[in-house]
Amino acid sequence: MNLVAPAFATLAISRVMRPGHEQAFEPWADRCVAAAQAQPRFRCAVRLAQAGGLHHLLLQFGDRTALDAWTGQDGYRALSDEADDFSVGLDQSDAGTLLAFTLPSEAAARKWKTACVTWIGVVPTLLIVSAVIGWLLPGAPKVVQQILSSVILTAALTWLILPKVRGWSRFWMLQDERGQLLRNAE
Repeated sequence: MNLVAPAFATLAISRVMRPGHEQAFEPWADRCVAAAQAQPRFRCAVRLAQAGGLHHLLLQFGDRTALDAWTGQDGYRALSDEADDFSVGLDQSDAGTLLAFTLPSEAAARKWKTACVTWIGVVPTLLIVSAVIGWLLPGAPKVVQQILSSVILTAALTWLILPKVRGWSRFWMLQDERGQLLRNAE
């Protein structure tokens, strides 16, 4: 009787969508899961979606050999190349009964990129809000104008501007200099 637990092997595929291609992941993941299911020793698939176009697909095989055989096939490479057309990705694998993966997230973006994206959203909004407040309340003390401007600026940035700007820039923000998806802030 064999009491040793099987060393399952898992592939974690993470993808951040290019702007305008947010809907491309689901049909691609369906094809990827179908291709994996056709392989010997395939065990299961799990999809994880994060806000903002980050998606993860976990594929588990009976052992490392089965996983390596699948990822070495032309079919897997073709699926990976197809996904590169609409996203940037990171593949990680591990084997065993206790697995650990560091999944990409917006927290992995380099601070200078985050600052640039925030600045792009802040400057035009600040100029418009300040001009409108100055025009509406020309005789109000500057401190009152600044307080009103800051309230409107904060609300506009939180609910309108930064979600859009970050959505358009997420693909760029989460890449390293080689075009690979970041896992940790560097």
